[in-house]
Amino acid sequence: MKKELFIHKLKHRGIRIIDTSDQFYDGSILDDFRSLKSFFQYIDFGCRINKKGGCKDTPESKMCCCYGCLDSAGYFRIILDKNITYYSRKFSVNSGFWRKGKGCILPHKMRSTTCLTHHCNHPSYTHPYFHKDDKYKHFERGMDVIKQKLDNMRRSI
Repeated sequence: MKKELFIHKLKHRGIRIIDTSDQFYDGSILDDFRSLKSFFQYIDFGCRINKKGGCKDTPESKMCCCYGCLDSAGYFRIILDKNITYYSRKFSVNSGFWRKGKGCILPHKMRSTTCLTHHCNHPSYTHPYFHKDDKYKHFERGMDVIKQKLDNMRRSI
């Protein structure tokens, strides 16, 4: 997507663009935030994207859990000005950051908190396949704690 269109979409969605040249910008907090985000690549959420685009829990869906990526601009609340070009080049006018057969194309350290912490085994879902086993018994509580810490860190920026 063109950079100007992407910026317009961000502003329309109320996403704050952080000026990294501002004297009050503290890059060390964001470095910590990005480091913490990169650990999510080691968590197996059990998501397997099929050829149609759905996953094991939403097989007929065309974009599985990522269906709102386009409208929400990746579920971001803030974006650094220095990352606008990167995100605009990856963002598709048809599917956001999601790609058929791949899922999200952003590396974990570049994803939003929502995208990093969402998983289909959330207890609020009523789909019959979401609670087949007990392997996620304490996972939800841990994810809520991590998500809260990431959100708190983001708010301090």
